[in-house]
Amino acid sequence: MQTFTNKIVIVTGASTGIGRETALAFAAAGANVVAAARNADQLAGLAAAAPRIVTVPTDVTRDDDVRRLVEATLAKFGRVDILVNNAGFGIRASVADTGFADAQRLMDVNFFGTLRCIQAVLPQMKQQGSGQIVNVGSVLSLLATPRHSVYCASKFAVRALSDALRIELRGPGIDVILIMPGYTDTPFFENQVRYGGPLRIGPIKGQHPSKVARTILRACARRQREVVLTAPGKLGAFLKRWCPRLLDWTLAHTP
Repeated sequence: MQTFTNKIVIVTGASTGIGRETALAFAAAGANVVAAARNADQLAGLAAAAPRIVTVPTDVTRDDDVRRLVEATLAKFGRVDILVNNAGFGIRASVADTGFADAQRLMDVNFFGTLRCIQAVLPQMKQQGSGQIVNVGSVLSLLATPRHSVYCASKFAVRALSDALRIELRGPGIDVILIMPGYTDTPFFENQVRYGGPLRIGPIKGQHPSKVARTILRACARRQREVVLTAPGKLGAFLKRWCPRLLDWTLAHTP
């Protein structure tokens, strides 16, 4: 897409999955990408795959890391056009069993990490008078499922943050876009904190993360507010609004 030629894009959680594919997609579209993640070795492999990608090892739970990420981007490119907040992980556990330390860690990455990055880029975007903030939520930003309570809570929080920020930024030319992927074939399930139960809920692997990446680029090009991916995700959102008791019954019988 010519829309992104020479745009400056920061992508967090870029070492694998949706973040990696998003970084590659923006680079292929002509953008200059700053890829951020904790795993420096995986980031190095990503940079080797595309010359328009530079990497900054970053832990989004650390204020200094996030500040250094934005400072490095501005030092090299002088602006930030798009921020993609993708860093996150999951917990599979009931409310009663979830360890408080695990819950705090998840919220610090999934929600507060998103907030840190937004606060770090906003001064520059306001100075520019333009920019796009893309928050990668989940279909679980709209409906909660059993044994994923804290993860759902973090994604509900990201959706609320996105809605409020969009209203606050009316006028300055900064878009806030919420992407809500459904079931996606990434290392998310292998990396989640799991208190028993199956690794995945079925044999179906889900959509390829490159599909989510293409959706992110399309949403930026079209300046969309929200996008829900996958037919089951859209069906779940519909049932949550119009048939919540049926949805609860269905989810209660899911492994």
